[in-house]
Amino acid sequence: MKHDPEYFLTRIIIIIGVLGIGFFGAKIIANICYDKWTTEASNLGDFKDRYENKINLETDPYELGKIGMSLLKGDHNEIALKAFAKAAQLDPNWRDGWVWKSYSELKLNEPKTALESLKKAEKIDPIYPLTYQLLTIAYQQIDDPQSAKFTQDKLVYLTKTYPKSIK
Repeated sequence: MKHDPEYFLTRIIIIIGVLGIGFFGAKIIANICYDKWTTEASNLGDFKDRYENKINLETDPYELGKIGMSLLKGDHNEIALKAFAKAAQLDPNWRDGWVWKSYSELKLNEPKTALESLKKAEKIDPIYPLTYQLLTIAYQQIDDPQSAKFTQDKLVYLTKTYPKSIK
């Protein structure tokens, strides 16, 4: 079966047309996505500004703790750290402020700073298991296996003896 040149020319025109429509369609979709992503990025900046202002104005450490927890749930670790740092500053004897500050620091890959926060939490409450769980992680991150083993052993001991109603 022979095909004449018109047949091939028609096929080429159709292929070029489909490719052209695909190309321009992709450009249109890319522009729409780009506009959406830049708007979302702008909204994220507004979100961060709003929360940073809220943290700066808040004077209740326990309210700052609630703000920090909600930010951690949304994986906004840097802003959460600011909330917990201010909470710990406002109430230096609040164990949970130091513990959650250290947790944020560990999530931000700052194990040495987390160790400082955890040492403060440990002084306030030397039998709270979560402190030792996070201490173990921090020591592992700074490559101190001996201290990690010690805190792991203490964690195991505490989880066996810590009152079940408090956990």
